[in-house]
Amino acid sequence: MNIIIADDHQLILDGLLSVLTKQFPDAKCHGVLNKIDLFKSLRGQHFDILIQDIKFGADNAKDFLNELKQEFPKVKIVLLSTISDSVTIKQLSGKVDGYVLKSESLVEIKTAIQKLSKGEQYFSTLAQKKMNQLMPDDSIILTKREREVLEVIMREKSTKQIAEELFISQKTVELHRSNLFIKLNVKNITGLVKKAIALNLLDD
Repeated sequence: MNIIIADDHQLILDGLLSVLTKQFPDAKCHGVLNKIDLFKSLRGQHFDILIQDIKFGADNAKDFLNELKQEFPKVKIVLLSTISDSVTIKQLSGKVDGYVLKSESLVEIKTAIQKLSKGEQYFSTLAQKKMNQLMPDDSIILTKREREVLEVIMREKSTKQIAEELFISQKTVELHRSNLFIKLNVKNITGLVKKAIALNLLDD
């Protein structure tokens, strides 16, 4: 088994190479610090597993994942990153074979390699937890009042204006708005409006 690790931090790269060499003594482990060396190495010899950092120096792995999969379809890719937001993990889950957060233990990396070497996928404990926080789009159910508040928000009205139009207190408006943020997994009004439009939540 040949493993290649792509991380732009020399300390992390050296640490992973040292650990994995001990954990998998029969495997050949190689490390690269940038995209150019990554593709050069993949074209120069066969690798079974790629452990790829997302924020890869001047490059972002999200921008060349498709290129990797197209040119090296047999290489199993596990992302190792500090990026832990549920949306990013969910979006990338369909493009890679695994995802492990750098904040997790080395056991997760070891498990990922074992799973991938058997042709399976592996998303770490925390990565799975993050993905489960995202509700399927068809399970987003709004109450009548939440829909009413959302409709007025879409017309760019202020909290006070929403309260006056719906004959409710500003505190109640804030409560419904907070619930909408949670249900749609967004952090602000801009995100709320964009997602509501994308999901056609107000269409009959």
